[in-house]
Amino acid sequence: MNLAKTIPFIIITMLFFQCGSENNPHNPLLAPEGWRSEVIEFPLKFASSLAYTGVEYVRFAPGWGEEGATDYFSYVFLWDIDQNPDLSTQKLESEMEIYFDGLMRMVTKMNLKLFKEIPKSKAFFEKINDSVYVGKILTYDAFTTKKEVNLNIIVEYTFCKNNNKHLVLFNISPQPPEHQVWKKMKKVTIDLDCG
Repeated sequence: MNLAKTIPFIIITMLFFQCGSENNPHNPLLAPEGWRSEVIEFPLKFASSLAYTGVEYVRFAPGWGEEGATDYFSYVFLWDIDQNPDLSTQKLESEMEIYFDGLMRMVTKMNLKLFKEIPKSKAFFEKINDSVYVGKILTYDAFTTKKEVNLNIIVEYTFCKNNNKHLVLFNISPQPPEHQVWKKMKKVTIDLDCG
């Protein structure tokens, strides 16, 4: 067993399994075979200043934690939240910087071999329409490479009338938007009856 590859997944599990005593919480993100599932409750331990209540559902591409894999650091997550996020380019930039800075700081602190200052994340977004934003996040990969990584991101917002929830879907990958991995991420769908 390769410990270098195993440790990031142990850390991810510790970070993301915050859903009480249920061993296999339901994840409404349906994904192709081989995509790992995680479920996290708000407030997020690594980004508690994001003032939402609800759940984050995550699906990791099979090669997410493998440097050099075509789907390295490619994943989809869904915020199923009670509050209207009132998305804007500025709010997304701020919240994604908080999210990634907190996540990478926590992973760095948990990795006993890594005691160094890591660069702050920087996010840039452009509004496509009232429910779609595209952008970039320049952050640090504390899980695998211990290097900076540039991530492309597509954010889609939907209001779910049937359960009065706000859904924010994030598709993230360092690959350019024309790469095949984006087609694979689009196959990750939300299994919720929103009316």
